[in-house]
Amino acid sequence: MTTIDQRTSNLRTVGFENPLLAALGIEPMSVNELRGRTPQGWLERPERVDFFMLLLVLEGHTTHTVDFVDWNLLPGSLVFVRPGQVQQWHHSEGLQAQLILVDPGTLPHRSELMPYSDLRRLGLDDWVTCISLPESARDAIAGGFQKIRADFAQFSGSSLDIALLRHELMALLIRVARQQQQLHLDHPPADALRHKTYRLFIQLLEQTFATEHQLQYYAKRLGYSQSAVSRACLSAEGRSAKNVISARILLEAKRLLAHSDASVAQVAHQLGFSEPTNFVKFFRKGAGMTPARFRHSMSGRAATT
Repeated sequence: MTTIDQRTSNLRTVGFENPLLAALGIEPMSVNELRGRTPQGWLERPERVDFFMLLLVLEGHTTHTVDFVDWNLLPGSLVFVRPGQVQQWHHSEGLQAQLILVDPGTLPHRSELMPYSDLRRLGLDDWVTCISLPESARDAIAGGFQKIRADFAQFSGSSLDIALLRHELMALLIRVARQQQQLHLDHPPADALRHKTYRLFIQLLEQTFATEHQLQYYAKRLGYSQSAVSRACLSAEGRSAKNVISARILLEAKRLLAHSDASVAQVAHQLGFSEPTNFVKFFRKGAGMTPARFRHSMSGRAATT
């Protein structure tokens, strides 16, 4: 199923790596099956994922934490977790839920099996973490999960099987995308060009935030003026590009402080700060407390979950 990577920060990272499924890059299972593969209490520990994950709750209720947000899940709740996010499972009796793990390589920018135009149309970057499916869409999306599971059980490794399962995955993702887009109908992008600029900026930021903190770098790489990038961020998020950069760095700092045993100095170094004191000032400004105090507050929270 997956492998565990203990990095220098000791933030547990779970990756999609199964030699039997390397060519396919898709693995469906139930939450009960997932729990059966791991030691007791293992899933309750925070983990950074290196894959996409779709989780559909069919019966029961539970809480699922993604990047410090607790989502209360009920039948019809659909969770979307993307690579790099930190999630935490919470045990719940009577929970019936299906999930699909997707290797990022299964969704390439260009592929004969999954055309780039189809992938771009999904708008994965705009998906929110959790939505509640209306009854009109719940059965169809649950049926998509079931179809993938049924054909996965017959998977032989052939190119036809790979194509079939990837096309079924795309069909499921399109159904989910339709529901995700319903959330944006009341607030559509005011300017398509600015929205495109924003998405390109966010994609580049995700790749280089740990080493590049200046808006000038991103604007130059993208070929836009700094003001154009900032206007795009104001249109999409209601805050400047500089604030978007700071928020991304702050999120990663919180992840490392809460879920790893890296020292404050080590976190500062990982996030591109030349001096720990500069990082402490940055963190206090963004979080309203010192890194040490934030870590202490999160250790108390973890003890109660």
